[in-house]
Parts: sequence; structure tokens; C-alpha cells
Amino acid sequence: MFPLGTPEDKRMDIKRLEYFCAIIEKGQIGKAAQSLHISQPPLSMRLRELEEELGVTLIHRRGKAWQITPEGQLLYQKAQFILSYMEGVKNDVSSLSGTLQGLVRIGVCPPCRRMASRVFSGLAHEHPRLRFRVWVMDNQSLERHLQESHLDFALLLLPVKGTNYAIRTLRPLPYYAVFGQGLTAPEKDHIGVEELVGVPLMAQHRRDDEAGVNTVLRRAFQTIGHQPRFALETQDSGFLQSLLLDGFQAVGILNEHEIRSGGLEAFPSVRLDVEGLSLTPAAITLKQAYVSMAAQRIIEKFTEIF
Repeated sequence: MFPLGTPEDKRMDIKRLEYFCAIIEKGQIGKAAQSLHISQPPLSMRLRELEEELGVTLIHRRGKAWQITPEGQLLYQKAQFILSYMEGVKNDVSSLSGTLQGLVRIGVCPPCRRMASRVFSGLAHEHPRLRFRVWVMDNQSLERHLQESHLDFALLLLPVKGTNYAIRTLRPLPYYAVFGQGLTAPEKDHIGVEELVGVPLMAQHRRDDEAGVNTVLRRAFQTIGHQPRFALETQDSGFLQSLLLDGFQAVGILNEHEIRSGGLEAFPSVRLDVEGLSLTPAAITLKQAYVSMAAQRIIEKFTEIF
């Protein structure tokens, strides 16, 4: 019997998984070897050993070109989960002293960017050894990356399509009518669409989105026998913010975080009471996934503030 760790010990180990993931992520064995600070031949040998051990082809090679196989794709997804788990355990042990550390991979949908910025800034000050890697993308992409173990958690909008999630629901974000240059806001705490009949409006437009702002407003106007007067529709809330700042004479329909992030607090605004016109953000993780102490603390911070 050979002692553990000798060349004859062909059992899968963490180092082989790290090497395999590096090859996939860099796209070339040569580039992966450079990033790992080893020469190319030993890395190629580790890949062959891994394939022999599993009895499958992980990468189809055609000269310098190669393509990952379905078996390789599955191993890559599982290896990412294993490596993330090991890194999380190591950081959790080190974090028992009270200072969080390590890398947390987070996905954020665009409407939640302002919320995320506020939480991350506070935690970065409290825990200087904590590192964030953040992707900003739509709900569908966030769910896919979470399912593929590319993220520790996602901050997105409900509802979600998947069912295997642990969900921490945050406070709903109401929408406001923000009155642009030359327009007078009603002296009320909240209004309905009847107060906006004939008023030029600006709202977000999302194709084929039944919960989109413009779609919800159209339905609300139809219930009172009118059509909204949209002066401008766009998929980019940042463009609406810029238009208001530049003096566009219309009422922008924005949520409270878009008002703050756009520097629009000084503009007259009134809360809109329209059925279905609100956003419900949530922090979600996979039910079966390991969630590090750092990721748990970040999620807790969101629930405390929002």
C-alpha cells in the first residue's frame, strides 16, 4: 500500500479540481498554467489523470482548439461548488474571532443596486478583510448563475421562477410620481392615476413584461376609462433620471431608490397608489447550498436595513 499523497495515489483531490476549473475559465491550458504559476506539461498531465480516474473525456481536443464535454461541464459546476464550500469553511473558522473575511459572490438586479451599495459600503468599513465580487444582471440571469453555483446569493425581485430557494423577503419599494421642471405636484401624501390624466409621463418600458411600470400604468388608466399620456418610455431608469435633471417637462415614475440614486430628492414627488406598482426585493440562496458566515451576515444586514 502506498502512503497518502504519493504519485500513485490517484484519488481526486482539491488541487486537481482547482486546475481543471482554471483550464475552463482561462480557455487555454497555456493561460491556465500561467495563472497557476506552473508549466504546461504538468497541468496537461493532471487533466489526463482526472479523465482517467473518472473514465470520461472532459475536454475534446482538436489541435490548439478544444471544447468542454457535457461530463466536463457537470464536473466544472460541481467543482465550483466544492471549491467554494472549502473556501467558505476556511473563512468561517477564521471569522470566529468576530471579523468577517473572504470572498462573497453576489448577484444584484439593476433596481437593487442602490440597496446593495449602501449595505456593502457599511460592511466593508466594519470588516476590511471582507471582499465582494458583484455581478449586476437581470433576474433570469441571476437565477441561472445561482443554480450553476457561480453566486453565493442573489438580490433580485420577486417573483422568481425556481422553487429550490431559501428566500428572505425585503420591504417592498413603492413608486413615486416625480414632477419635472415647470410641473406642480399635488399637495397630497399619495395619489392615484386619476391625478395624472393628461399629464406627460415618463416610465420604464420592458418588452413582454406584464409587471413592467408602463404596462401596470396602462392597466390602471384603463380601469378609469383613460389612456396614459407617455411623453417618453425607455428600458433604462438612469435615462429617466438624467432627463428630469436636464429639465424634461414630464412626470417621471420612479421607485424610491431610483430617486435617491439619481439625486432627485429635491424634486417634488408624491407616492403612487396603483395596484401592482411596487417592487418586492429578496435575497435568495439555494436550499441545499452551503452559505458562508460572511454571506449570511450580508443577507442579515439587508433584512435589518430594508
